[in-house]
Order: sequence, then C-alpha cells, then structure tokens
Amino acid sequence: MSSNPFQFDTLKRAPLSFQVANKIRERIESGEIEPSAQLPSERELSESFSVSRVAIREAIQLLQAQRFVEVRHGKGTYVVEPAVRSASSLDSWIGQREEALRMMVELRKIVEPGIAELAARKATPERAARLIELARRLETAPPETLSQTDADFHREIAAITENTLVDELLRSCLDRTEPLRLRTLRDTSGRDLAASGHLAIAQAIAAGDPDAARLAMEAHMNDALRSI
Repeated sequence: MSSNPFQFDTLKRAPLSFQVANKIRERIESGEIEPSAQLPSERELSESFSVSRVAIREAIQLLQAQRFVEVRHGKGTYVVEPAVRSASSLDSWIGQREEALRMMVELRKIVEPGIAELAARKATPERAARLIELARRLETAPPETLSQTDADFHREIAAITENTLVDELLRSCLDRTEPLRLRTLRDTSGRDLAASGHLAIAQAIAAGDPDAARLAMEAHMNDALRSI
C-alpha cells in the first residue's frame, strides 16, 4: 500500500467513474483518507487514476450523492465526517419508519419514568455523582460520540436499579431508537434540550426524589416524541 493515500492504481475496466468512486470510498471507510481531508484536484486525481477528468467528475458526483464527500464551491472537495454522513443517510431511513420509531419512543415513555423513580430510591452517593457527570458530558461530547453518550446516561439509570431485566429491556429500546438520537443530537438545539433533560433527571435521582425523577423523565420522553 502506498504511503500516499491519494496515489491509486491504474484502472482497467469500465465504468471508470464507479471504479474511481469505489476506490476512494474504500479508503475513506478504512480511515486511510481521514475525515475532513481535502481531496486532490480533478487534474491530480485524473493523473493518479490515469482516467479522464470527466470520469473523475462523475465519481465525485457519486461520492457526493452518497454523502462521502462535500463539494465546497471555490474551495474544493472534502471528506464528510462519519457522524454527519450517518445522520444524513438515516434521514431517509427514518422517513420510512416514523410510525415504528414513534411506537418505540412511546414504549420508552411508559417504561423509563418508572425506571427513573426506582433509581431515585436506590441510588448511592457514588452512583448519583457518576450519573450527574454523565448528564453533563452530553454538553461537551464530540459529535461522533453523542449517541453513545446519550445511551450511556440512560443505561446508567437502569444499572442503578440493580434489576437485570430492566437493564435488558432498556438496552433493547435504546438500540432501536438510535436513529432518532443520531438525528436529534446533531444540531445544537437538540443537544441542549437533551442535555438539560438529562441534568434534571440526574439531579432528581441524586436528591432521592422518586416523584421528581419520574416527572423529569416523562418530560424528557415528551421532548423525544416531539422531535419525531
């Protein structure tokens, strides 16, 4: 493998544009071409692949349609961040599955307030402190870890209950609603709303207030339903 991630083997078979796009995509997915990297110019890629600039242009259009690259007019072509690419591709997925996603969030609204209430009854000072730290982490987490950070907070609440069945049920719910997290947490307003909800829940649990914990979780789930 060449030490230069933009040095490619000569192509042999048509359609050349698809081959060019596939080779660039493979190196983006492997991390050899890093997120936010600027691709070489059409001329440079044309020379590297030994194909026409038309083939390069078509390949870039394919990669742009697949959200692997972004063409910034007057500046060049840049590799899209994985988190942004995943969130973008999930928009169409969610659009076709809105009702199933809504039903899963409704299930979480039924289940999680009770989990939060139980956690408020059982939380030790150490677990409460960790929960508050996890709640605040959502405010500063990098974009690619937001979904996992959100899930970790809810899983910690389930763990505080010390009920393995609760933990298993919540993990299943969280796995099925990951597309919603990826979509809602990618903008500042969605992240801020989720972060404030997490902190309210964590503070109620830390205070040992079951009623406040239930109400805070219900409000958080209502926010999630409104975002669908």
